[in-house]
Amino acid sequence: MFKTALMNLQRKKLRTFLSVGMIAVGVLAIILMTALADGLFLEIKNTISQVQGIIVFERSAYGPIYAQTDEKIVYELRRMPGIKKATPVITALTRSIDGKETPLGSMSMTGTIRLFGTVFEKSGQTVGGVTGEILKGRNLQPGEKGSVVIGEGISDDYRKFVGNKIKINDKQFVIVGVYRTGSKLFNYGILMDIDELRDLISFPKNKVTQISVELENPENSEKMAKLIKFKLGDNYRVVSSSQFTESLSGVLGNIRLLVMAVASIASLVAAVGILNTMLMSVMERYKEIGILKASGWTNGTIIKMILYESTIIGVFGGVLGLMFGVLIADYLYGKIPVRLYISPALAIESFLFAVLIGLFAGLYPAWKASKFDPIEALRAE
Repeated sequence: MFKTALMNLQRKKLRTFLSVGMIAVGVLAIILMTALADGLFLEIKNTISQVQGIIVFERSAYGPIYAQTDEKIVYELRRMPGIKKATPVITALTRSIDGKETPLGSMSMTGTIRLFGTVFEKSGQTVGGVTGEILKGRNLQPGEKGSVVIGEGISDDYRKFVGNKIKINDKQFVIVGVYRTGSKLFNYGILMDIDELRDLISFPKNKVTQISVELENPENSEKMAKLIKFKLGDNYRVVSSSQFTESLSGVLGNIRLLVMAVASIASLVAAVGILNTMLMSVMERYKEIGILKASGWTNGTIIKMILYESTIIGVFGGVLGLMFGVLIADYLYGKIPVRLYISPALAIESFLFAVLIGLFAGLYPAWKASKFDPIEALRAE
């Protein structure tokens, strides 16, 4: 039966090729769009995992980078038991790097370059409140002006090294170190003294974007977050890294479903195309199917033959779509901000979806073919 179905599809090679192509495009759309959503989720999750402790910022702000939080609460937090350290942080976007400006800030291959201003300590084990390491050179000293530490991504993209000069928003700095974290997003940051960044971007005095809180016992983050929120009141948002992860998981999960729904539209269009193809094929073989029924083929056998044909189209379309998806994801790796993550589950789901599209698209043509009257079919010209 499989061989017969394959031979039938080969009669109209162009039509079969177009049908397979439509399925492949649908599968490709599902794979790429879902892989983008999954890759974004993994990158954000990995980024959040680099952040230590708890972040505090004003509630009215859309996010930490847009906040203007009173710096005085740093001293209130430091007096709370269970808190090891509370550090003021100013985060901003660059306007230009070495005189090159863009409307949304200086853009790298993985997104906007961020400026991090904080209070550096000689014994600091983190880079701007984020887990990391100094690859080359050194970290900033307390109160050091005119110097910056750049992320590994900036060093690679702009060919900047320790000892080089870099112009940020029209002001020149000396690079004293290069750092690396476990997140690509954080690897595109520039660290400097908090007061120098405040002057550079004209940020209000005695204000910061956020306060990074390091706990004596990181396992108590949820409990401490509630205590801090109770102490500071409703004017501040207190978020632990685990809360960030949970909330983003829900949001990105919904985005993934939306992306798959949109991409599935392309597959449904492909299903209509296969339905049309199979229907035309059946009508063109009206007399042939009548002869098969007259020679003893049952309705079930006819249905099976047509379903074999439509399913084969789905299988080949699924394989092609999956192959092109993997090739495109591999080609775009390192060329776009987010890695396209094609998980084994996504690959299997996309392929099965293609097979099911082919199978269901063949149901009506198969049923119609099984209802042909062999006597009327044999009389047909």
